[in-house]
Amino acid sequence: MSDRSSSSVSPPPFPAQRLVSSSDTSLKLSLGGSSSAPLEEWSKPTRFSVNLGKVGIVNLYGFYYGMTSILLGLVWTIANFFTWLAYKLCENVLRIKSFDKGRRIAVFLSHVWGVWLMRLTRCYPIIESMPSAPTPVKYFQKSPPTVSPSVMYVANHCSWMDIPYMGAAIGWRNYKIVAKKELTKVPILGQSILLGGHVCVDRTDRRSQIQTLKKGIEWLKSGVPLCAFPEGTRSKTGRLMPFKRGAFSMASKAGAEIVPLSIVGSERVMPVGWVMPKVSSRSLKAKIVVHPPISSVGKTEEELTKEVRAAIVSGLPEAQRPKDWGKEE
Repeated sequence: MSDRSSSSVSPPPFPAQRLVSSSDTSLKLSLGGSSSAPLEEWSKPTRFSVNLGKVGIVNLYGFYYGMTSILLGLVWTIANFFTWLAYKLCENVLRIKSFDKGRRIAVFLSHVWGVWLMRLTRCYPIIESMPSAPTPVKYFQKSPPTVSPSVMYVANHCSWMDIPYMGAAIGWRNYKIVAKKELTKVPILGQSILLGGHVCVDRTDRRSQIQTLKKGIEWLKSGVPLCAFPEGTRSKTGRLMPFKRGAFSMASKAGAEIVPLSIVGSERVMPVGWVMPKVSSRSLKAKIVVHPPISSVGKTEEELTKEVRAAIVSGLPEAQRPKDWGKEE
């Protein structure tokens, strides 16, 4: 546990400094070398990995993760199909317009897949909730006492693992992810994004961006949390990049609170260039730091952006902070 007062949920907490200390040589991974190596070196193929060219690099652990993901994904696909069938039946045949308007069933199925995948592959992250910060909602919990009805979760982004990590931090809630349109083309995942009513944005189309803003505000005002990565894309270096204003504009216009999330270590669990995770999250003690909610009321988008960014940076190790962070402050 870090020196700061915090509460953690399963799996048990570990010393936060073990993940980021450059002098830590005790974590030697037999399939990948030292976890304290520079990220560029850590991302290279290892003795027991295969470089599949444009597809990416995979090792034995990645193969296991991929097969587990596919097998669970087959069940997920079948469940999604019957959910889609139920939506169409209620909408077009039975004329029941109110059936699961929030698309909670589709999100629930996605969450089940993500939780089982992370548990079976030892990729469930450590979750640290700072004082006054919301904790993950437990199964069938109705009213989370520390979460506003209108809330947006905002996190740094440097790995494909960030999406399931964020889901783990939120827990069993109905939430929507602000995702780039390209993800809808990914097998299984794309089907789930469309079925769950998530907010998709085409970064090359201004009209799409405006529609995304409107849809996001509608979800927030209806009490459904949004999840966003304000950098707009994954950081290839692991360091926090500049924020775009779209997510903060949604929160400001909806009067929503923002819960900053600091995702630590995901860039090493699944480095850039790897098609599957290189190592398990547990082996590197990857974690998410959940910060207290920040109100958007009475603040400009610039003020809100700076406050959220500062909160996220405070939970990141030096290796993931912007190089010019001292100047930004």
